[in-house]
Amino acid sequence: MQATQGPSGTVTLWLVPREGGHRDPRAEFAELDAAARARLEEIRSPEARDTQLLSRAWLARLLRAQFGPASASWSVGIDCNGRATLRNAPPGIAIAFAHGRDTIALAIGHDCGAGLGIDLEDRLGGDDPLLAPVMLSPAELAQYHCLATGERRRRYLLARWVAKEAYAKALGRGLALGFDAIDTIEVAPGHFGIRDPYAPDDATWQVRLIEPDDGTAVAVALAPSGNGPVAIDLHDPDGFRWRITTDDAKCATEHASIGT
Repeated sequence: MQATQGPSGTVTLWLVPREGGHRDPRAEFAELDAAARARLEEIRSPEARDTQLLSRAWLARLLRAQFGPASASWSVGIDCNGRATLRNAPPGIAIAFAHGRDTIALAIGHDCGAGLGIDLEDRLGGDDPLLAPVMLSPAELAQYHCLATGERRRRYLLARWVAKEAYAKALGRGLALGFDAIDTIEVAPGHFGIRDPYAPDDATWQVRLIEPDDGTAVAVALAPSGNGPVAIDLHDPDGFRWRITTDDAKCATEHASIGT
């Protein structure tokens, strides 16, 4: 089997609320293989156990929908950099998870090159001037201070926060990444490039920012082969779907700029 279900740089992204009519814990448990069920039973925290159940069960469903019964033999693993991987799957398929308080995000990518990472933040509070110097580069911090206080600063900081977290997860560097040394370059509304002086290779990273509502932000980071345009198919479990591309004109109509 070849991973030809999506062109290079295509990411299928699902946002799944922790509560709602789409949830059926008994059916979700049935989606897990024996090893995943055993790991689930070892988790003592009810919240952590539900997070594991939700993410693994929905991933199994999404893989089956995209790749058919063959995906039943694939299993989720963690590589040496802490990134989620699919064992026994064809090359070119990448997966990533992010967990918020109310929602989880699941991503399946095709030919994502150097890596795939996502970050999700929900239940967002107001502007956080103590966090800004930690998350923003000097140039970004200067622009942040030029903005009016309140909502504009909050959205500016949030966008760079989730973009850099997604990038760090894609690299597998986590908190070892110095966020204040990295610049996010907004090339179009909701579309960022990354300038990282410590980047391990010459890959051109792209980060897409998606804001499903005023309190939620999701970033997807990847470096597709050939540096082609990123396409994201965004879904929720009730069947709503829309397509996001890097086309500047479409971006301008679909997303409000958060830069200034």
